[in-house]
Amino acid sequence: MNNIDEKSQLVNDEIERIKSLLADFNVHEKRILVLEPVIENTAWMKIKLDEAREAVKTSNVVITYDNGGGQKGIRENPLFKGYESLWKSYMSGMNTILKELPECEAKEIEIEKPKTMLE
Repeated sequence: MNNIDEKSQLVNDEIERIKSLLADFNVHEKRILVLEPVIENTAWMKIKLDEAREAVKTSNVVITYDNGGGQKGIRENPLFKGYESLWKSYMSGMNTILKELPECEAKEIEIEKPKTMLE
């Protein structure tokens, strides 16, 4: 199995995990179907966040740059910026999904989520 197949399988496993959780909390099947694009994209983002976290783990927060012509300096590492943007989108998707859970049960469920950069 190649790397792309493995990543696709991880995304599919996450999709099934989310759908299963929604079904366990009696979210109607038709509502889950309507949420399918959100579920699929949120699952994909979770896997990408896991990958990005590994890349960020060994990177510096700021990096030096040299644009040529004497332009040098320090800037924010694009890896951190990308991670932060992906994290915000992931949380937006998760909030949309979690809104489908009954209020009393939403507090009881623990959703596995990627760790923040600070953890």
